[in-house]
Amino acid sequence: MQNEFDVDWMTKNGIWFCNTINAVAEATADMAIFLTLAVLRNTTVAERQARNGSWKAGIVPAKDPGGLTLGIVGAGAIGKYMAVKAKVFNMKVAYHNRRQLSKEDEEKYSLTYYPELSDLLAISDVVSVNCPLNKETTGLISYDQFAAMKDGAFLVNTARGPVVDEQALIQALESGKITRAGLDVFDNEPKINDYFKTSDKVVLQPHMGGLTDLAFQKSEQECFDNVRSLFKTGRPVAPVNEVKK
Repeated sequence: MQNEFDVDWMTKNGIWFCNTINAVAEATADMAIFLTLAVLRNTTVAERQARNGSWKAGIVPAKDPGGLTLGIVGAGAIGKYMAVKAKVFNMKVAYHNRRQLSKEDEEKYSLTYYPELSDLLAISDVVSVNCPLNKETTGLISYDQFAAMKDGAFLVNTARGPVVDEQALIQALESGKITRAGLDVFDNEPKINDYFKTSDKVVLQPHMGGLTDLAFQKSEQECFDNVRSLFKTGRPVAPVNEVKK
């Protein structure tokens, strides 16, 4: 997680801090789609029963993604990739951003914009958190936001753990407000809240969204692109901070 103090220190000392913008975007979107299908199909319980020999005892029919509304919180590179992939499963896709995308992008990705987060949450069957972590997004999804969601909705978080208030999520899961959650990120990871490790209502991954061979190759290329641009133009391609020349 980006440390603001470190970035300030780097800026004061004339050091550029850069992002790799698209390197892990598609891989993380794939993880979000995987978790979406996993929570809809209740794979945690199904896999455990297949392994322990109880087979399909007590398992009820699961949800199909077709016709459900996916609400994307943060339609940046990852959210856009997710929108494309969700369409394959015949999902309707809506989004909330601080700033609305261009009409061209909305048409290209078949996205419906909701200026108010609460309005997006109210119409979404599956809520996917895809925004960056900063001061404004820390605790973005908390008690009020869960209250605004549909009864029995599903939550997927592949962004950063602190974007979702974990205690609020646990309460929502226990009350049935949220049917299941798919989580690739956590507060204080790798130390995961015991509730998530033991609950049948949670599908877990150990922050694996960007951990693919192609994502690593793209990361290396984007790092070199930043360095090359700095030497050629005096400015990297994707700086987080601004260094005075």
